[in-house]
Amino acid sequence: MMKVPFDTVAKNYDSHFTHSSIGQLQRQAVWHYLDAVIPTLKGLEILELNCGTGEDAIVFGERGFNVVATDISQEMLNVTDQKARQYSMQHQISSRYLNVEDFDQVLFDKKFDLVFSNFGGLNCVHPKSFQLLLEKLPAVLARGGRFIAVIMPRFCIWESLYFSFKFQFKKVFRRASSSKNFVTLNSSQLSVWYYSPREILRWSKNYFERIALRPIGFALPPSYLEKFFVDKKGILNALNAIEKKTVRIEQLAGVSDHFIIDLKMR
Repeated sequence: MMKVPFDTVAKNYDSHFTHSSIGQLQRQAVWHYLDAVIPTLKGLEILELNCGTGEDAIVFGERGFNVVATDISQEMLNVTDQKARQYSMQHQISSRYLNVEDFDQVLFDKKFDLVFSNFGGLNCVHPKSFQLLLEKLPAVLARGGRFIAVIMPRFCIWESLYFSFKFQFKKVFRRASSSKNFVTLNSSQLSVWYYSPREILRWSKNYFERIALRPIGFALPPSYLEKFFVDKKGILNALNAIEKKTVRIEQLAGVSDHFIIDLKMR
């Protein structure tokens, strides 16, 4: 199996992001929304795309769900398997290699009540493949199934301010480009595209109805500012308080670090 960029960061991903102060607060914001959605699901089957180190799969497992956790990185899947064993969830959580670019070629032996992808995993997917994914998802969803994803939009206020203060003006609007961007992970280059909520709603309108949009990281900063905020807990807590007050303002979804989009199969 071909080595991919996330293989190089899998072992340290939790310490650098998942367990960082900003990472934890942003994930709590996502789960605050998910905990309101979970009781409305009709079944217990979840498909997770780009599962990373399995942090969300474990939380779903704790809530009684069966999770097929997929990723393109075998090293990320290895970490997910280790966590499943650690928490004795081997029978609830199964890992599977899946390249979302080839989703139309994949077969599953069950229908899912929720397809979920967190923290920009789908920003690693080419726009044409993203559109094809939205077209193919209804085939793997149970009646009334949901698709919920956390995606990086085409503009982020925090990021634009950050690059302005660093006088890196060419990067201020880097997300707005329709062409791919490159992110460096250790010594590897990762291709990334950014998507507006409007784009995804347009692509999905024939297959899904919109349930909600939520900003994630409007007041909370991006995770790469962790070092700056590590000794500024009071400021970070104040920003988190603002985040909680603005989370229902859908208009902020397109200018935050990420946004939640919740779609229900027609």
